Amino acid sequence: MAARKLPITAGLLLLGWLLPAAANPWGDLKKIYFHEASGNRPEVRRSLARLDAQGLAPGDKAEIVGQLIALGDRRLQAQDDALARDLYLKALKISPGEAWPVYNKLERIGRRQGRITWSLANVVRQLGRVLRDFSGALLLLGGLFNVLPFSGLLLFFLLAAALAVRTVKLAAHDFILQGGSRFRIERLPLLLLLLFWPLLLAGGWAFYPFLFCGLLWGYFSHDERQIVRRLQLLLLALALFHAVGRYLERSLVSPGFQTVQQVYAGRLFPASAYGRFDNELKVMQAYAYRNAGKPDEAMDILLDTGSAYATPLKFTLLGDLHVEKGNLPQAIQFYRQSLSLDDRNPVTLANFTFALLQNDDPDLFLFYGKNYPQINRLKDKAAALQRNRPPQKLLWRRLLNFSWQRFHPWHFLEVVGVEFLRFPILPALLLMAAYAFLLRRLAPALGQSVFCSRCGKIIRKLAIEQVQSHALCEECYQLFLIKDPIFLEAKLIKEKEIGRQAHVRQALLLGASLIVPGFLLNFRGQIRVFATLFFLFASVLGLFWVNAANFRGVFGTAPMFLNLVGLAALALYLVIAALTLRAGGSDGL
Repeated sequence: MAARKLPITAGLLLLGWLLPAAANPWGDLKKIYFHEASGNRPEVRRSLARLDAQGLAPGDKAEIVGQLIALGDRRLQAQDDALARDLYLKALKISPGEAWPVYNKLERIGRRQGRITWSLANVVRQLGRVLRDFSGALLLLGGLFNVLPFSGLLLFFLLAAALAVRTVKLAAHDFILQGGSRFRIERLPLLLLLLFWPLLLAGGWAFYPFLFCGLLWGYFSHDERQIVRRLQLLLLALALFHAVGRYLERSLVSPGFQTVQQVYAGRLFPASAYGRFDNELKVMQAYAYRNAGKPDEAMDILLDTGSAYATPLKFTLLGDLHVEKGNLPQAIQFYRQSLSLDDRNPVTLANFTFALLQNDDPDLFLFYGKNYPQINRLKDKAAALQRNRPPQKLLWRRLLNFSWQRFHPWHFLEVVGVEFLRFPILPALLLMAAYAFLLRRLAPALGQSVFCSRCGKIIRKLAIEQVQSHALCEECYQLFLIKDPIFLEAKLIKEKEIGRQAHVRQALLLGASLIVPGFLLNFRGQIRVFATLFFLFASVLGLFWVNAANFRGVFGTAPMFLNLVGLAALALYLVIAALTLRAGGSDGL
C-alpha cells in the first residue's frame, strides 16, 4: 500500500509544480522540458503554442530563447527534426534578432529532408536579421573597412610586380651602361642606394611597389600610366575609407561608448554615476532599471531628464510605468505624446492599444482608433505590455558621435585626418612622384631602351630605324625582315629558339595565374581588365574569409549568405581563369 502511495504522491507533487506555472512563460517552459523528457510531443507543441514571452524583459527573453535552442539542438541530435524545427521557429518568433544562427540549423534540417539547394527565403531573412543586429552589422562593416583597402593595396603591388618584371632589366641596363657598351661599376652603388635606402629609414618593403613605379615610369606605355594614376586615386580614396573605419574602431573602444553599451545591455549604474549621464543615456538607463524590475528608480531617472527633454522613448517608457502602476489615463496621455513625435513605432502602438483595452472604455478606443488606425489591427494581439530595449539605431548614432549625444564634426575630421596620415599611402605616392620627377632629370638615359619584339634582346630606341611596332635587333631584322633565302635555315633555328623561350615564359605566367587570377593579362595588353577583375575578386574573397572568421569567432557560426559570397568569389575566379586561358591561347599556347 505504501509502495502504491509513493508514485501517486510524486505525481501530485509534480502536478502541483506545473499548475502554478502554467499562466506564465516560465511555467510553459517547464512543461516543455517535462513533456520533451517524457517523449510526449503533442503536449510539447501545445506548450510551445501557449508560450508567450511578449511581456518579459529582454534578458529573460534571451534566456528563454537560449533554452529553446538548446532543446532544439538536443532533438536535432536525436534525429527528431520536426520537433527541433518547431523549437527553433519559436525561438525566432520570440527574439528574431538574437536567434539568427537558428537559420543555419533549419538549413541542416532541410538537407536531411532531401533539399539540395539553400532556402533562399531563409538566407534573405537571416541577412535581414544580421543587418538589424548591432553586433552582426558592425562585424560586416568592420570587414568592409579592412578588406577594401587591403584589396586595393594588393592590386597595386601585383600590378607593380608585373610592370617591374617587364621593365626592370631595361632600367638596370640604361642606368648602368648609360647608352654605352661598357659596364660602369661606379653607377652600381648609386643604383643600390636608390633601391635599398627605404629599408634603412622606412623599416619595411611596403614602399617598394611605389618606388619601382617611380623608377620605371619612363618605360610605361600610355595605358599603363593611366591605370597607375587611377590606382593612385583609388588608393587615396581607400585610405580615407580606412581612416573612417579607424574612427569607428576608436569610438567602439572608447570609455564613453563602452558605458553606452553597458547601459544598453542592462547594467545598472548607481545614482552617483547615472546622474552625470546626458538625457538620452539616462533614458536608456531607465529602460535597464525598468527591465530589471525597479520601476520606481526608472521613474526617478526619467523625471531627472526634465520636462524640456521630449523624445518618443521617454514618453513610451513613462506610459509603460504608469500602466504597471494602474494609472491608465496618465499612461494614455504619455503614449499620445510619444505618438505625436513618432506615430509609427510598433512598440508604442502595441502598448497604447493594451492601455486602451485595459481602460475598458469602448468609446475612447473608437475615438483614438480614428486617429491611429493601426491600433484596430493590434486589438486582438495586445495581450501584454511589450518590454524591449531602446532601438539599436541609438547605438549606431552614439558610435558615429564617438559616444556623445551630438556629432562633433571637428573631432571627426581630426581623428580621420590623423588616421589617414598614419596609413602611409600619401608618403608612398609622394615617393613615387619624386622618383619619377628626379630620375628623369638626373638620369636622362632611363627609358631609352626597349626589348626586341621577337627575341627579347635589349636594344636602344635611337638605333631603331624601323617603326616602333617592329622594334627588332639587328639579327632579327636580318632574319625576319630581309627576305634572303640564304638565311632560311638560320631563320628556322631562331624561330625554334624564340618559340621555346615563349613557351617557357607562357607556362610560368599561366602557373602564376593559378595563384594570382589573371596575372598573365598584364603581359597581353589587358592590364585594365586585370585591374578591374582582380580588385573585384580580391574584395569578394576577402569579405568571405574575414567575415566568416569573425562571425565564427564571435557567434560560433557564419551566416548562410556568406556562403553565397564565397560562391561569387569562385565564379569570379573561373571567369578570370577563362579570360586568362583565352589570352594565353591567342599567343599559341
